[in-house]
Amino acid sequence: MNENRNWKKSLGAIADAFAQPLVAVVISLFLGAVVIVICGENVFTAYGAMIRGAFGNSFYINDTLKRATPIIMGGLAVCIAWRSGYEAMGGEGQMILGAFCAALVAYYLPLPGILRILLAMLVAVVVGALYSALTGWLYEKFDVTFIISTLMLNYIANYFASYMTNFVVKDPESLDINAVQTGKIAAEARIPAIFSGSVHWGFVYALIAVVLVYFLFKKTSFGYKSRMNGLNSRFALYGGINARRMLYVVLILSGAMAGLGGAFEALGSKYRYIDQMIFTTGFAWSGMVAALLANFNPIGTAVASILLAGLSTGGSAMQRSTIIPVEVCNMIEGIITLLMSVRLLRIAQKNHRVRKTAKEG
Repeated sequence: MNENRNWKKSLGAIADAFAQPLVAVVISLFLGAVVIVICGENVFTAYGAMIRGAFGNSFYINDTLKRATPIIMGGLAVCIAWRSGYEAMGGEGQMILGAFCAALVAYYLPLPGILRILLAMLVAVVVGALYSALTGWLYEKFDVTFIISTLMLNYIANYFASYMTNFVVKDPESLDINAVQTGKIAAEARIPAIFSGSVHWGFVYALIAVVLVYFLFKKTSFGYKSRMNGLNSRFALYGGINARRMLYVVLILSGAMAGLGGAFEALGSKYRYIDQMIFTTGFAWSGMVAALLANFNPIGTAVASILLAGLSTGGSAMQRSTIIPVEVCNMIEGIITLLMSVRLLRIAQKNHRVRKTAKEG
Protein backbone atom coordinates (compact mmCIF):
# COMPACT_ATOMS: atom_id res chain seq x y z
CA MET A 1 0.00 0.00 0.00
CA ASN A 2 2.78 2.40 0.97
CA GLU A 3 4.78 1.48 -2.14
CA ASN A 4 1.76 2.22 -4.33
CA ARG A 5 1.27 5.59 -2.62
CA ASN A 6 4.96 6.47 -3.01
CA TRP A 7 4.85 5.51 -6.69
CA LYS A 8 1.85 7.76 -7.29
CA LYS A 9 3.51 10.60 -5.37
CA SER A 10 6.69 10.30 -7.46
CA LEU A 11 4.69 10.20 -10.67
CA GLY A 12 2.74 13.26 -9.60
CA ALA A 13 5.95 15.14 -8.80
CA ILE A 14 7.37 14.33 -12.24
CA ALA A 15 4.13 15.39 -13.95
CA ASP A 16 4.10 18.65 -11.97
CA ALA A 17 7.72 19.35 -12.92
CA PHE A 18 7.08 18.98 -16.67
CA ALA A 19 3.47 20.16 -16.92
CA GLN A 20 4.09 23.89 -16.53
CA PRO A 21 7.02 24.08 -18.99
CA LEU A 22 5.01 22.14 -21.57
CA VAL A 23 1.95 24.33 -21.08
CA ALA A 24 4.10 27.48 -21.32
CA VAL A 25 5.61 26.35 -24.64
CA VAL A 26 2.25 25.32 -26.10
CA ILE A 27 0.56 28.59 -25.10
CA SER A 28 3.42 30.69 -26.49
CA LEU A 29 3.41 28.82 -29.81
CA PHE A 30 -0.37 29.16 -30.03
CA LEU A 31 -0.28 32.91 -29.40
CA GLY A 32 2.55 33.22 -31.91
CA ALA A 33 0.38 31.38 -34.43
CA VAL A 34 -2.45 33.86 -33.79
CA VAL A 35 -0.12 36.77 -34.57
CA ILE A 36 1.12 35.02 -37.72
CA VAL A 37 -2.45 34.56 -38.95
CA ILE A 38 -3.23 38.22 -38.23
CA CYS A 39 -0.20 39.18 -40.31
CA GLY A 40 -1.66 37.20 -43.21
CA GLU A 41 0.87 34.37 -43.33
CA ASN A 42 0.37 30.60 -43.19
CA VAL A 43 1.29 29.27 -39.74
CA PHE A 44 2.94 26.09 -41.04
CA THR A 45 4.93 28.04 -43.62
CA ALA A 46 6.19 30.49 -41.02
CA TYR A 47 7.06 27.89 -38.40
CA GLY A 48 8.62 25.69 -41.08
CA ALA A 49 10.87 28.57 -42.15
CA MET A 50 11.80 29.15 -38.51
CA ILE A 51 12.76 25.50 -37.97
CA ARG A 52 14.79 25.39 -41.20
CA GLY A 53 16.50 28.64 -40.23
CA ALA A 54 17.55 27.09 -36.92
CA PHE A 55 18.48 23.54 -37.91
CA GLY A 56 17.99 23.33 -41.69
CA ASN A 57 21.66 22.98 -42.72
CA SER A 58 25.16 23.08 -41.28
CA PHE A 59 25.41 26.87 -41.53
CA TYR A 60 22.22 27.44 -39.53
CA ILE A 61 23.10 24.71 -37.01
CA ASN A 62 26.49 26.29 -36.39
CA ASP A 63 24.86 29.67 -35.90
CA THR A 64 22.38 28.17 -33.44
CA LEU A 65 25.04 26.29 -31.45
CA LYS A 66 27.23 29.40 -31.31
CA ARG A 67 24.37 31.40 -29.82
CA ALA A 68 23.47 28.53 -27.47
CA THR A 69 26.96 28.45 -25.91
CA PRO A 70 26.61 31.45 -23.51
CA ILE A 71 22.98 30.51 -22.87
CA ILE A 72 24.07 27.05 -21.67
CA MET A 73 26.62 28.59 -19.31
CA GLY A 74 24.06 31.07 -17.99
CA GLY A 75 21.64 28.19 -17.47
CA LEU A 76 24.25 26.19 -15.54
CA ALA A 77 24.85 29.20 -13.28
CA VAL A 78 21.12 29.23 -12.49
CA CYS A 79 21.02 25.45 -11.95
CA ILE A 80 23.87 25.54 -9.42
CA ALA A 81 22.40 28.40 -7.39
CA TRP A 82 18.71 27.55 -7.52
CA ARG A 83 19.13 23.82 -6.92
CA SER A 84 20.97 24.83 -3.76
CA GLY A 85 18.13 27.06 -2.60
CA TYR A 86 19.69 30.43 -3.46
CA GLU A 87 17.58 32.61 -5.77
CA ALA A 88 20.54 34.20 -7.53
CA MET A 89 19.67 36.14 -10.70
CA GLY A 90 23.03 37.81 -11.22
CA GLY A 91 24.24 35.73 -14.15
CA GLU A 92 23.93 38.69 -16.49
CA GLY A 93 26.28 40.93 -14.50
CA GLN A 94 28.77 38.11 -13.99
CA MET A 95 28.67 37.30 -17.71
CA ILE A 96 29.20 40.96 -18.64
CA LEU A 97 32.26 41.30 -16.42
CA GLY A 98 33.59 37.94 -17.61
CA ALA A 99 33.29 38.98 -21.25
CA PHE A 100 34.77 42.43 -20.62
CA CYS A 101 37.78 41.23 -18.62
CA ALA A 102 38.46 38.31 -20.97
CA ALA A 103 38.47 40.67 -23.96
CA LEU A 104 40.95 43.01 -22.25
CA VAL A 105 43.31 40.20 -21.25
CA ALA A 106 43.24 38.66 -24.73
CA TYR A 107 43.81 42.04 -26.38
CA TYR A 108 46.49 43.62 -24.20
CA LEU A 109 48.67 40.85 -22.78
CA PRO A 110 51.70 40.05 -24.96
CA LEU A 111 51.65 36.28 -24.40
CA PRO A 112 51.55 33.29 -26.76
CA GLY A 113 48.06 32.64 -28.13
CA ILE A 114 47.11 29.56 -26.11
CA LEU A 115 48.34 31.14 -22.86
CA ARG A 116 46.36 34.28 -23.56
CA ILE A 117 43.20 32.26 -24.21
CA LEU A 118 43.61 30.22 -21.02
CA LEU A 119 44.47 33.27 -18.92
CA ALA A 120 41.55 35.24 -20.34
CA MET A 121 39.14 32.42 -19.49
CA LEU A 122 40.67 32.08 -16.02
CA VAL A 123 40.27 35.80 -15.36
CA ALA A 124 36.63 35.61 -16.49
CA VAL A 125 36.04 32.70 -14.10
CA VAL A 126 37.63 34.55 -11.18
CA VAL A 127 35.80 37.82 -11.85
CA GLY A 128 32.44 36.09 -12.22
CA ALA A 129 33.04 34.04 -9.07
CA LEU A 130 34.04 37.05 -6.96
CA TYR A 131 31.11 39.14 -8.19
CA SER A 132 28.76 36.30 -7.31
CA ALA A 133 30.39 35.85 -3.88
CA LEU A 134 29.63 39.53 -3.19
CA THR A 135 25.93 38.66 -3.07
CA GLY A 136 26.68 36.04 -0.43
CA TRP A 137 28.46 38.65 1.67
CA LEU A 138 25.50 41.04 1.34
CA TYR A 139 23.13 38.26 2.40
CA GLU A 140 25.32 37.20 5.31
CA LYS A 141 26.10 40.67 6.68
CA PHE A 142 22.95 42.65 5.87
CA ASP A 143 20.35 39.96 5.15
CA VAL A 144 19.81 41.34 1.62
CA THR A 145 17.73 38.84 -0.36
CA PHE A 146 19.48 37.26 -3.32
CA ILE A 147 16.91 38.38 -5.89
CA ILE A 148 17.32 42.05 -4.97
CA SER A 149 21.11 42.08 -4.65
CA THR A 150 21.79 40.07 -7.80
CA LEU A 151 19.38 42.07 -9.95
CA MET A 152 20.84 45.38 -8.80
CA LEU A 153 24.41 44.17 -9.31
CA ASN A 154 23.53 43.31 -12.92
CA TYR A 155 22.99 47.00 -13.65
CA ILE A 156 26.17 48.01 -11.84
CA ALA A 157 28.22 45.57 -13.91
CA ASN A 158 26.63 46.70 -17.16
CA TYR A 159 27.12 50.42 -16.51
CA PHE A 160 30.69 49.87 -15.32
CA ALA A 161 31.60 47.92 -18.48
CA SER A 162 29.77 50.51 -20.59
CA TYR A 163 31.68 53.41 -19.03
CA MET A 164 35.02 51.66 -19.42
CA THR A 165 34.29 50.77 -23.05
CA ASN A 166 33.15 54.29 -23.89
CA PHE A 167 35.85 56.31 -22.15
CA VAL A 168 38.81 54.18 -21.06
CA VAL A 169 39.48 51.19 -23.34
CA LYS A 170 37.58 52.15 -26.47
CA ASP A 171 39.22 50.82 -29.64
CA PRO A 172 41.37 53.68 -30.99
CA GLU A 173 41.80 51.98 -34.37
CA SER A 174 38.12 51.48 -35.11
CA LEU A 175 37.08 52.82 -38.51
CA ASP A 176 33.62 53.56 -37.17
CA ILE A 177 33.85 56.42 -34.68
CA ASN A 178 30.42 55.46 -33.33
CA ALA A 179 31.48 51.89 -32.52
CA VAL A 180 31.76 51.44 -28.77
CA GLN A 181 34.00 48.42 -28.34
CA THR A 182 37.40 47.28 -27.16
CA GLY A 183 40.24 46.46 -29.53
CA LYS A 184 39.84 43.46 -31.80
CA ILE A 185 41.50 40.35 -30.38
CA ALA A 186 44.31 38.89 -32.49
CA ALA A 187 43.55 35.65 -34.33
CA GLU A 188 45.90 33.57 -32.19
CA ALA A 189 44.13 34.68 -28.99
CA ARG A 190 40.64 33.65 -30.13
CA ILE A 191 38.88 30.42 -29.27
CA PRO A 192 39.23 28.49 -32.55
CA ALA A 193 36.48 26.80 -34.53
CA ILE A 194 36.14 23.04 -34.21
CA PHE A 195 36.28 22.74 -37.99
CA SER A 196 36.71 25.42 -40.61
CA GLY A 197 33.56 27.57 -40.60
CA SER A 198 31.99 25.66 -37.72
CA VAL A 199 31.05 26.54 -34.15
CA HIS A 200 33.98 27.29 -31.84
CA TRP A 201 35.37 25.04 -29.11
CA GLY A 202 33.54 27.04 -26.46
CA PHE A 203 30.44 24.99 -27.26
CA VAL A 204 32.34 21.77 -26.50
CA TYR A 205 33.67 23.27 -23.26
CA ALA A 206 30.09 24.21 -22.34
CA LEU A 207 28.94 20.61 -22.86
CA ILE A 208 31.82 19.39 -20.69
CA ALA A 209 30.68 21.83 -18.00
CA VAL A 210 27.15 20.40 -18.29
CA VAL A 211 28.43 16.87 -17.63
CA LEU A 212 30.57 18.04 -14.71
CA VAL A 213 27.71 19.93 -13.05
CA TYR A 214 25.35 16.98 -13.56
CA PHE A 215 27.89 14.63 -11.97
CA LEU A 216 28.51 17.07 -9.12
CA PHE A 217 24.84 17.25 -8.16
CA LYS A 218 23.78 13.69 -8.95
CA LYS A 219 26.77 11.55 -8.03
CA THR A 220 28.48 13.35 -5.14
CA SER A 221 27.49 14.39 -1.65
CA PHE A 222 28.03 18.04 -2.59
CA GLY A 223 24.62 18.29 -4.27
CA TYR A 224 22.79 17.03 -1.19
CA LYS A 225 24.84 19.16 1.20
CA SER A 226 24.37 22.32 -0.86
CA ARG A 227 20.62 21.74 -1.07
CA MET A 228 20.31 21.21 2.67
CA ASN A 229 22.42 24.26 3.45
CA GLY A 230 20.40 26.51 1.17
CA LEU A 231 17.05 25.50 2.60
CA ASN A 232 17.88 24.87 6.26
CA SER A 233 21.27 26.03 7.47
CA ARG A 234 20.53 24.92 11.05
CA PHE A 235 19.81 21.36 9.96
CA ALA A 236 22.91 21.43 7.75
CA LEU A 237 25.01 22.62 10.69
CA TYR A 238 23.60 19.82 12.83
CA GLY A 239 24.63 17.38 10.09
CA GLY A 240 28.22 18.62 10.16
CA ILE A 241 28.02 20.93 7.11
CA ASN A 242 29.87 24.23 7.25
CA ALA A 243 26.96 26.47 6.25
CA ARG A 244 29.01 29.60 5.58
CA ARG A 245 31.56 27.80 3.43
CA MET A 246 28.87 25.97 1.45
CA LEU A 247 27.08 29.25 0.74
CA TYR A 248 30.18 30.77 -0.82
CA VAL A 249 31.18 27.60 -2.67
CA VAL A 250 27.80 27.44 -4.39
CA LEU A 251 27.80 31.12 -5.32
CA ILE A 252 31.41 30.98 -6.53
CA LEU A 253 30.66 27.98 -8.77
CA SER A 254 27.56 29.70 -10.13
CA GLY A 255 29.41 32.94 -10.87
CA ALA A 256 32.32 31.07 -12.44
CA MET A 257 29.98 29.43 -14.96
CA ALA A 258 28.41 32.76 -15.92
CA GLY A 259 31.76 34.52 -16.21
CA LEU A 260 33.12 31.73 -18.40
CA GLY A 261 30.05 32.01 -20.63
CA GLY A 262 30.88 35.68 -21.16
CA ALA A 263 34.46 34.77 -22.05
CA PHE A 264 33.23 32.26 -24.65
CA GLU A 265 31.18 34.99 -26.34
CA ALA A 266 34.03 37.52 -26.33
CA LEU A 267 36.81 35.14 -27.37
CA GLY A 268 34.92 32.82 -29.69
CA SER A 269 32.21 34.91 -31.31
CA LYS A 270 32.65 38.70 -31.11
CA TYR A 271 36.48 38.77 -30.72
CA ARG A 272 36.16 41.88 -28.55
CA TYR A 273 33.83 43.37 -25.96
CA ILE A 274 31.08 45.46 -27.54
CA ASP A 275 29.06 47.75 -25.32
CA GLN A 276 25.74 46.11 -24.33
CA MET A 277 26.57 42.88 -26.20
CA ILE A 278 25.45 40.71 -23.26
CA PHE A 279 22.74 43.01 -21.91
CA THR A 280 20.79 43.39 -25.16
CA THR A 281 21.07 39.77 -26.33
CA GLY A 282 19.56 38.39 -23.14
CA PHE A 283 21.86 35.37 -22.90
CA ALA A 284 21.58 35.16 -19.12
CA TRP A 285 17.79 35.49 -19.10
CA SER A 286 17.47 32.86 -21.81
CA GLY A 287 19.69 30.64 -19.67
CA MET A 288 17.36 31.13 -16.73
CA VAL A 289 14.34 30.22 -18.87
CA ALA A 290 16.19 27.14 -20.13
CA ALA A 291 16.97 26.08 -16.56
CA LEU A 292 13.34 26.55 -15.54
CA LEU A 293 12.09 24.58 -18.53
CA ALA A 294 14.45 21.74 -17.58
CA ASN A 295 13.53 21.88 -13.87
CA PHE A 296 17.16 22.81 -13.09
CA ASN A 297 18.53 19.64 -14.66
CA PRO A 298 21.91 20.49 -16.28
CA ILE A 299 21.46 18.16 -19.27
CA GLY A 300 17.90 19.33 -19.86
CA THR A 301 19.13 22.91 -19.54
CA ALA A 302 21.61 22.37 -22.38
CA VAL A 303 18.86 20.95 -24.63
CA ALA A 304 16.48 23.80 -23.76
CA SER A 305 19.25 26.34 -24.39
CA ILE A 306 19.82 25.00 -27.90
CA LEU A 307 16.08 25.17 -28.61
CA LEU A 308 15.84 28.75 -27.35
CA ALA A 309 18.88 29.70 -29.42
CA GLY A 310 17.20 28.08 -32.43
CA LEU A 311 14.11 30.18 -31.76
CA SER A 312 16.22 33.32 -32.14
CA THR A 313 18.29 32.28 -35.18
CA GLY A 314 15.24 30.70 -36.80
CA GLY A 315 13.31 33.94 -36.31
CA SER A 316 15.82 35.83 -38.44
CA ALA A 317 15.46 33.24 -41.21
CA MET A 318 11.68 33.39 -40.95
CA GLN A 319 11.79 37.15 -41.40
CA ARG A 320 13.88 36.76 -44.57
CA SER A 321 11.59 34.18 -46.21
CA THR A 322 8.14 35.36 -45.02
CA ILE A 323 6.41 38.59 -44.11
CA ILE A 324 6.61 37.75 -40.40
CA PRO A 325 9.05 39.97 -38.44
CA VAL A 326 11.60 38.48 -36.07
CA GLU A 327 9.81 40.17 -33.18
CA VAL A 328 7.25 37.37 -33.28
CA CYS A 329 9.93 34.92 -32.11
CA ASN A 330 10.98 37.40 -29.45
CA MET A 331 7.36 37.55 -28.37
CA ILE A 332 7.18 33.74 -28.13
CA GLU A 333 10.24 33.62 -25.91
CA GLY A 334 8.87 36.51 -23.86
CA ILE A 335 5.61 34.65 -23.26
CA ILE A 336 7.53 31.57 -22.16
CA THR A 337 9.55 33.74 -19.78
CA LEU A 338 6.41 35.38 -18.40
CA LEU A 339 4.63 32.08 -17.80
CA MET A 340 7.70 30.43 -16.26
CA SER A 341 8.30 33.42 -13.98
CA VAL A 342 5.26 32.32 -12.00
CA ARG A 343 7.13 29.16 -11.12
CA LEU A 344 10.23 31.21 -10.41
CA LEU A 345 8.41 33.32 -7.84
CA ARG A 346 6.79 30.25 -6.32
CA ILE A 347 10.18 28.59 -5.78
CA ALA A 348 11.69 31.82 -4.41
CA GLN A 349 8.84 32.28 -1.92
CA LYS A 350 9.12 28.69 -0.77
CA ASN A 351 12.89 28.89 -0.27
CA HIS A 352 12.60 32.21 1.57
CA ARG A 353 9.88 30.83 3.84
CA VAL A 354 11.92 27.73 4.71
CA ARG A 355 15.06 29.78 5.41
CA LYS A 356 13.10 32.22 7.56
CA THR A 357 11.62 29.34 9.59
CA ALA A 358 15.09 27.84 10.04
CA LYS A 359 16.51 31.18 11.24
CA GLU A 360 13.72 31.44 13.82
CA GLY A 361 14.69 28.01 15.08
